[in-house]
Amino acid sequence: MKNLFLLAFLWFLSASAAAQIKNGQMEGTVTFKSKNNVYVKFYSTEEISVGDTLLVKKENNLIPALVVKHKSSTSCVSENISTLDFTIGQSIFFNSKVEKLDANLVVALPPDIRNTQVANSVETPDSLSEEKATTLVRKQKMNGRISFSTNGSISDGNDKNFQRIRMAMSMNVQNISASAFSLQSYVTYRHRYGIDQSQVGFYDDFKIYALNLQYAPSDKYSIWIGRKINNVIANMGAIDGVQGEVNIKKFSVGAFAGTRPDINDYSFNQNLMQFGAYLSRHDKGKNGLAQTSLAFAEQQNNSKTDRRFMYFQHNNSLVKNLNIFLSAEMDMYKKIGDVASNELSLTSVFFSLRYRIRKNLSFSSSYDNRRNVIFYESYQTYIEQLLAQETRQGVRFQVNYSPFKLINLNVSTFLRFQGSNPQPTKNYVGSLGFNNVPGLNVSATLTANILESYYFKGNIYGGRVSKNFMKGKLQAEVNYRNINYTFFNSETSLVQNVGGLNLSMNVMKLTSLMLSYEGTFEPTKKYHRYFITAVQRFKH
Repeated sequence: MKNLFLLAFLWFLSASAAAQIKNGQMEGTVTFKSKNNVYVKFYSTEEISVGDTLLVKKENNLIPALVVKHKSSTSCVSENISTLDFTIGQSIFFNSKVEKLDANLVVALPPDIRNTQVANSVETPDSLSEEKATTLVRKQKMNGRISFSTNGSISDGNDKNFQRIRMAMSMNVQNISASAFSLQSYVTYRHRYGIDQSQVGFYDDFKIYALNLQYAPSDKYSIWIGRKINNVIANMGAIDGVQGEVNIKKFSVGAFAGTRPDINDYSFNQNLMQFGAYLSRHDKGKNGLAQTSLAFAEQQNNSKTDRRFMYFQHNNSLVKNLNIFLSAEMDMYKKIGDVASNELSLTSVFFSLRYRIRKNLSFSSSYDNRRNVIFYESYQTYIEQLLAQETRQGVRFQVNYSPFKLINLNVSTFLRFQGSNPQPTKNYVGSLGFNNVPGLNVSATLTANILESYYFKGNIYGGRVSKNFMKGKLQAEVNYRNINYTFFNSETSLVQNVGGLNLSMNVMKLTSLMLSYEGTFEPTKKYHRYFITAVQRFKH
């Protein structure tokens, strides 16, 4: 690590689509996705809280698709709660009530600055110039969210029945007592009943996803202490410790030092040290924004190198209607047995392209090539097994077409290659949506999914119908899927009929309730699942 952090110079081109706010509807774009998370860029996340639901446009309807797990001043790390697969550059929405600005506010800076400069028009008595005095004004803002949910599964055999509860609370306070300090927190607790939990510890149920204090005396400097995901190096996950960032014109230079969460239960682990630095550049063109970042990091276990790597990310939408995204990770350390080396190894590459040919026709594609991420000290028992596993590659193509105002057609193909296996896994997906069917005022979607790999083939056909009541305060949806899988190495097959009902109600302005039921029916078994969620938001 002594010679790791050398001065790196890149010519930075970059991009992420600028978010827009129209009629209280905030628009952002997908900038990156990993196995578990989808990253969405907004102009500002001031109105968004951890735990909020992000929406995606489907057949001219906005449907729930993502739940915010972490956020920075301009980006959200979210979890996919739908069956959709997102592409880089895809539009994501959040319903936000745009508040009126203070009448005294003359110059409004981006919310991530955490303060506002107010220009006074009164000249100083002893000055003959027309320069105006500038003062720094901060205002405390607080928003939070508390949710409680329960879900369970009931089947013919009591041995698999269970019930789960989940509670979550987020609290974000900007400019505490009108100071330069801000607080961000998001904690959850969940527990499962009906199945043996004797081996489950407290930190298996209780999770702290964010808990940090920020100090930002101006828009040029920021320091964070605590647990936080840094948007520029979000792929690293949470960092427990200290992070600092300096903005110099178009560049951002940052560094961090601390630990990473425990690999088993996400608790604090003082033995898993990590530190690193990053350089990022942001540009603005006629058609959009640009962002490129380069980071170096070392992660340790008991003061021994666990992983050393470099991360590169480039997002470009400078060309009208075109978005290009590229990310790559390169490991810079390898240890087999007692022999360590600084061997370079390309761990992952992800590339995506999205082009809007016309207003009602868009095309997107992506390429994903990745190897297993190996922590040489933490995974000592499994290193040989992980090294032996072959590279996974995936290619995806998608076309979205709206021939008429109320009709939307989406077709996509996904091919996944596993090492030397000559037969890739194939996945073909199609959907046909109708918005506000005349005479019924309902929205309907028909879907088809055909899968095939070297050991099975199958298909899923389904549809859903939704309708709003009480001026949009109540939304009801009925859905159905037919699943049919055939396994090549066995005479058995899987046949399921799945039906569900979803109700979503806005009980009060900041209070909502969601009820869901889903039943799975097989020739010899039946499964019933229910979901109940209550959410209370608060603002000040």
